[in-house]
Amino acid sequence: MPMVLLVDDDVETLEAWQSVCEANGYETCLAQDGRAALEVLRARDVDIVVADWRMPVMSGSVLCYHVRNEPRLVDIVFILVSGEPSPPAFVYYDGFLRKPLDPSDLLSAMSRLLLERKADGRHRRNALR
Repeated sequence: MPMVLLVDDDVETLEAWQSVCEANGYETCLAQDGRAALEVLRARDVDIVVADWRMPVMSGSVLCYHVRNEPRLVDIVFILVSGEPSPPAFVYYDGFLRKPLDPSDLLSAMSRLLLERKADGRHRRNALR
């Protein structure tokens, strides 16, 4: 069962994402900012991160930067989520989804990106742009 780390500073959003993911066969862990998420990533094996772009303490884009620059974390699938109209150009994420998230879009992106990672064994960057 794939493990997904969900990261957002809004508790209701986290709970909604968690319900959708767990109902569709994913194990979940939660963090309310990028710093807490980075601690989780350093302590557990995670297959995919879904993180809000703008959060206090550490943003999703800074979290993504750390994930891409730590050898043990570099192959984790990373989906950046935001209400902003376009994704940041300076971050190497695998997917970008707009808030509010449609559950089927989230699940589809997660499934596709995990399959792509397994199929070619290479890290794909900005696949959902």
